[in-house]
Amino acid sequence: MKKRVSSIIFTLKNHTFFKKVFYKMTQKKDVNIDSPIAQNNEAKHLFHYKYDCMRPRTFNEYLGWIKFNYSNELWERCADKLKAKEYLEKLGLKQYIPKTLAIYDSTDCIDLTMLPNNFVLKTNHDSGTVFLCDKKTTNFDYVFLKLKESLEKIYNKNGEWVYSKIKPQIFAEELISPSCNNTEVIDYKFFIYNGKYEWGFTAQNRKKDCRFCVFEKDFEIQQVDYIYLRPNKKNLPTKPPHFDEMIRIAELIGKHFWFVRVDFYDTNNGPKIGELTFFSQSGLGPFTDNNFDFKYGCLFKKTPFYQLIKKEY
Repeated sequence: MKKRVSSIIFTLKNHTFFKKVFYKMTQKKDVNIDSPIAQNNEAKHLFHYKYDCMRPRTFNEYLGWIKFNYSNELWERCADKLKAKEYLEKLGLKQYIPKTLAIYDSTDCIDLTMLPNNFVLKTNHDSGTVFLCDKKTTNFDYVFLKLKESLEKIYNKNGEWVYSKIKPQIFAEELISPSCNNTEVIDYKFFIYNGKYEWGFTAQNRKKDCRFCVFEKDFEIQQVDYIYLRPNKKNLPTKPPHFDEMIRIAELIGKHFWFVRVDFYDTNNGPKIGELTFFSQSGLGPFTDNNFDFKYGCLFKKTPFYQLIKKEY
């Protein structure tokens, strides 16, 4: 009975609407996660185990430890979506990078007449400020207002230092169309540990009821929910046509990092790289089955982070 009630609560919390309500209810005003203690305190209502990012065992705890005990100039550079494109181009990956149409320092600089009918507007320094634009239907007053608000913020969410030094900018990017196998553009997110792909998840239906789906190896769907619920059986994602190519590219990029998440979109013309991320959900992304959190945490033993942590204890 207790497990049944717990399952129902998780289902409600992770429906997009209820997740937003729950976040508003549980979020502390002016919360500032600027230390391991603050991270552990914020984790209390999210995890069904004693979370301790100073003695990491799980995936989320390791990300918490890395946030407060590691720094790397290349991580900072690649957290900037525009500089990441420059870096990826130097690695010979230009064909996999969505085309940048224009870069702006403010919304006043945006000239819509110089852009195609459909395009994307993003900011380079934060998460979630992305607008799919159609000149005929988009409310650009609203879009420009949100872009302006984003530019005015120094994005250092939950202690994620990689974002703190980025000069905020807006950029227009080509609109990515889904592959013929899908009716929407699905994100395919690959976790790379010391240059090796280990697991990942998909993100779909972002506009209405966002769903994440964890996969391993040859796109084997796992029976666990991570952050959001899985899609129902009818809407489960299938292995994308360019899956093996995504792995090859992600591992090529991952050779330059001890740990990184590489995000892709699959298109009829091959995969396109979305972004590079280092702190998935800021180390505060619960799994419905803790075994997966511990399993993916153990994979950090394959990275130099494990030896750094061992020296401390």
